[in-house]
Amino acid sequence: MHEFPENLAKKGHDVGFVDFLEKPENSRLTDFGELIRGRVLKQCSLRLFSQSATVEGVFGRLLAVFTFSRHFKKAMSEFKPDLVVSYSVPTTGWQALRICKRLGVPFLFRALDVSHKIRRTAFSPLVKLAEQFIYKNSNWVSCNNFAMRQYCISLGAREERSSVELPPLDLSHFLGTKQTSQRLRAKLGIPENSTVIVYMGSFFYFSGLDRIIEDLSKLAEKPQLVLIGGGEQDAYLRELVNSLKLEDSVTFTGFVGFDELPSYLSIADVAINPMRPSLVAHAALPNKVLQYMASGLPVVSTYLNGLSSLFPDAEGLKMVKSPEEVLEESISLTGNSNLPRMGKSNRKLVVTTFALERTVDAFEELVAQVRRS
Repeated sequence: MHEFPENLAKKGHDVGFVDFLEKPENSRLTDFGELIRGRVLKQCSLRLFSQSATVEGVFGRLLAVFTFSRHFKKAMSEFKPDLVVSYSVPTTGWQALRICKRLGVPFLFRALDVSHKIRRTAFSPLVKLAEQFIYKNSNWVSCNNFAMRQYCISLGAREERSSVELPPLDLSHFLGTKQTSQRLRAKLGIPENSTVIVYMGSFFYFSGLDRIIEDLSKLAEKPQLVLIGGGEQDAYLRELVNSLKLEDSVTFTGFVGFDELPSYLSIADVAINPMRPSLVAHAALPNKVLQYMASGLPVVSTYLNGLSSLFPDAEGLKMVKSPEEVLEESISLTGNSNLPRMGKSNRKLVVTTFALERTVDAFEELVAQVRRS
């Protein structure tokens, strides 16, 4: 969510960023409205208006639902934006939309996920209601893929006031080197001639990683599975690896900084996205897959509508029906003599589809259009 704001700031727009700090100890990291450097583009500047939780976890988020309005009104008063772009739904999104309506400030919602399905929670029905309110009442709904747009329309977004703007991808960032790859493999304890299959991202309950680990345990000759990231399944997956005695075949790296990510991806022969097909998966455009492809990696993924709508015939992106087929297809792929060509084809495809200048210009034009309307 940092790419569009920071690239617009780079182009000369005055950008303010309202975020929610989930840990109370981070509340004094910056002053309210302080000018900061970007996370993705260090050379750009933007104003940061942070609201921190007073307590951690679900209770902190619940409290923020009721305290955010005052925080947002203060940010609006100080920053005086011409337009608000929101990525948030339950914690801050619907409140921001109501305030924008009262102030007469255009509100553009950027839809990335099926919010009420991202986590298993008793509050899912309320989150879905918040989604419906936002989709129906936003001045415009911008989606990151075509399947996501159809989902938003099904919940009330107006067809004539919604569109697809593909995310920007800084392709130059994802270029590891063979030398870096060899050093990192050694650091992680991966044997020099091993086949490496990598997964990068959040360990959501629908990630399909448990299936991959279980299938790995059944193989006589095992590739190295490297899991980059963490999340709600982290402890469960580590316990599963231990119970199946796979410690020598599975490496958990934990979360890796954005600057280091290309090096970690460069150690792989094949990258995977074994998400369980479902509403939340079909409407998503997994950013990990775009980053895999930009790194020149062949990819095996479950068949997802959002991905398929953008890459129906990609040579280096193999789509299978279920997580149960992902590991088998990945191993089969590593024996393909065309593997390097597949990786190069993937990179060329994302260069064409997600060119940074093109995607940022398209979103900038949309922002100007919504502001005028």
